[in-house]
Amino acid sequence: MSPSTSTTGPILVVGATGKQGSAVLRALRAQPNAPALRALTRSAASPQAKALQQQGIEVVTGTLSDVESLKRALIGASAAFLVTVRPAKGDIDEDQQGYNFIEAAKAVSLPFLVFTSVSDATTTCGVPHFETKAKVEVALKELGLKHAVIAPTGFYDNFPRQASLGSFFGMGLFDAGLHGRPLKMVATDDIGEVAAQTLVDPEAFAGRHIKLAGDDLTMAQVRDTYARVEQRSVWKARLPSFVLYALPYDLRSMFTFFADKGLTADVAATKEEFPTMRTFEQYLREGRKPE
Repeated sequence: MSPSTSTTGPILVVGATGKQGSAVLRALRAQPNAPALRALTRSAASPQAKALQQQGIEVVTGTLSDVESLKRALIGASAAFLVTVRPAKGDIDEDQQGYNFIEAAKAVSLPFLVFTSVSDATTTCGVPHFETKAKVEVALKELGLKHAVIAPTGFYDNFPRQASLGSFFGMGLFDAGLHGRPLKMVATDDIGEVAAQTLVDPEAFAGRHIKLAGDDLTMAQVRDTYARVEQRSVWKARLPSFVLYALPYDLRSMFTFFADKGLTADVAATKEEFPTMRTFEQYLREGRKPE
């Protein structure tokens, strides 16, 4: 082991102020004998970064486009959580984000890395943001870095916890894209909890590719769930299929993949290994405002 590595050092979380990263931090803090935590952020002076510091989390500055900043952030870490994101204008692509992080992790001999990809991603699946994540998975294997991959399905978080005009149109868009086919989904908080379990127990999870799904619902069933939770009828937005052509190619190709192939994660198997996995109804009920 090189002097820059540690089996007892802090766990570094990338995207610490984003949805997945913040879910991972919450879950790690809730672990028995919670580990020391380190958060990677673009600006340590941001309000979000200062809030993390107030929780006792070490904040380090760096970006996935700067390998040297990643090396500095990783020095002394016992493990790291990596999530890549679709680039904003001028940012590097997701696969390069992953390559840069892996290069930095390899350089400092990081003991263990957990990467969140997506269920059923391959380098030739036809969905650009699935393919880039699959390329990162390939790089992890080729470089021999000790790692685990978490592969979630769709996100409950695409649907607000309380029905609104926006959610009705969102369900209408999914209806148009899925053609009545069910969609497997999972809560971001559950991704965080599984990632936390994986990060604190590398020997149990190293080499695993863990597909996650908490529910498998058609949009009609999603509407029924809203109606059951909110105890009122839910309006259905009927959108023609051609509205999909107004979407960016990446999203159109994703809907085509969902409708033609679907996601293969097994809901029952997921819940057997991770019994606290939420159903969509549980996700909605957790977010209900007091009467």
